[in-house]
Amino acid sequence: MKFCDMHVHTASSPDAEMPASELVDLASEFCVGTIGFVAHLDLHPSDYCYNGFSESDYMKELDLAEVSGVRVLRGLEIGEPHLYMEKAEAIFTEERYDFITGALHWTEDGLILGEKPFLNGNALEIVERYYEDTLKIVDQSPISILAHMGIFRRGMARAGLALDFDETLLFPSLMQEILQTMIRKNIALELNTSGLRRPEKTAYPSSSVLRLYFELGGRMVTVGSDTHRSEHAFFGLSSGQSILKSCGFNDYGYFLKGRYVNTPLLRI
Repeated sequence: MKFCDMHVHTASSPDAEMPASELVDLASEFCVGTIGFVAHLDLHPSDYCYNGFSESDYMKELDLAEVSGVRVLRGLEIGEPHLYMEKAEAIFTEERYDFITGALHWTEDGLILGEKPFLNGNALEIVERYYEDTLKIVDQSPISILAHMGIFRRGMARAGLALDFDETLLFPSLMQEILQTMIRKNIALELNTSGLRRPEKTAYPSSSVLRLYFELGGRMVTVGSDTHRSEHAFFGLSSGQSILKSCGFNDYGYFLKGRYVNTPLLRI
């Protein structure tokens, strides 16, 4: 059996550099059999990737990556879909994609991945507002996967703040409502391993969130490396499997033509 990585960016995203065909060529080296490619579709005016998406270019790039031996899945990562989905739907053709990922990078406090919001405000209040917006995403947006929940820890780490708090204890009702909404709407929870290679040294979401999701009956999970560059290609997939196992999961999955397909976790 091989790994499935459901969050891989290609040169079709302004902040990434590797063509999909090169990533497919690397897949065997990392024991990856399924790649869920995502292109950034960001419509927040201040975002680096704002208006940087071309569906025709992206589809041509993925066409060139279609090779035997690697399952190529076509996806999008839409930023702030609770605010911009209507505009996004005028840009992409849903039928051409296997899955749509929703992501939260911006809140009223600013870019949550950066340190600035946390240097200018109360950190836990910002975290609570982040989760309030996350609830809006899963409640209002037609997405398949919720990406990197808890990525605010990247901004907090950059601001030199402590990360060892448990949001499931700080905001129990809010966290339960988010996860229960996801379960009801069949939205998968992504375990994003990119934070393991960064100063915060944690995956998104935290293990406490994953355990609560499992306890509430959630079973739809994906693993994504959030690859943008060659040196980070498919990073942390083995660690992601171990984290899921420690939280009670026996399998994870991917989306094929909008349908969730589960597969057993690898024995690492």
